[in-house]
Amino acid sequence: MKKIAMINSTSLKQQSFSLTYLDRFKIENKKEGLSEPSGLALSHRKNGLWTISDDTKKIFKLSLDGDLKKDKSFKIPDKGLEGIVLDPTGEFLLTIKEDDNTIIKVQVNTQKVTDRQRLAKMAGYDAIRPYFASSGANKGLEGITWNENTQTIFVMKEGNPGLLVEVSSDLQRIQSHQLLNDENGFRDTEVGAEELDFSDICYDQSRDRFWIVSDKAKRLFLYDWKENKVIQSAKLGYGKQGAYREIKKAEGVAIDPEANRLYVVSDEEARLYVFDIRE
Repeated sequence: MKKIAMINSTSLKQQSFSLTYLDRFKIENKKEGLSEPSGLALSHRKNGLWTISDDTKKIFKLSLDGDLKKDKSFKIPDKGLEGIVLDPTGEFLLTIKEDDNTIIKVQVNTQKVTDRQRLAKMAGYDAIRPYFASSGANKGLEGITWNENTQTIFVMKEGNPGLLVEVSSDLQRIQSHQLLNDENGFRDTEVGAEELDFSDICYDQSRDRFWIVSDKAKRLFLYDWKENKVIQSAKLGYGKQGAYREIKKAEGVAIDPEANRLYVVSDEEARLYVFDIRE
């Protein structure tokens, strides 16, 4: 397959990566309930991926080329889930419910929910309460990731406004937050600031930065939390038969820093896309 590099930097002086499209795989399996994949997480051994489908009470395990591992997938009590992450030990998966902004913790081996906590019940919520009071239920939490350096969880609000919230690993305290907006570099030439959304996030330990996708902008952002700014962004797309095509409704992102491999899942297409990251 021909590889097509796509570079679209927010600032050439800050350019740090380019994406090279490798392949895509259809992952839809209506019989098993995998039709609207939302969220993506690399497995502990880095030989597979976890995802969820927001219309199904189930967590799905995929191979790196999109094959559904039925024996590793399992049912859970909740649906309407958005975002998924594996903790550094590989023992627990965490996912979120957008409608009530609940973080749900699931033990992988037992496939049981071991904890759940609403953001509004955590200490420190008053500092971010106004950002949730002013937006609707469909602008709640959309992405979740684990920062191995700080040993804290980060959850991301979809929009109106976009917000990144740091949560203690025991799900008891909100430790800090940052707005995601035009001022710190979240922008697109085709989507206005008010319409720009944030659909998933993953932490990259090797770079100490976050990869954030926007399905409306069809764009990938590399964000530095410490500097509170976007380092670079790139359009999410690929080349096929000599034409450039954008990925529709990107709802999940995961990275393998050691392999410099980026995975993106499309809700609308029910496809897994694979990219190399070149620096």
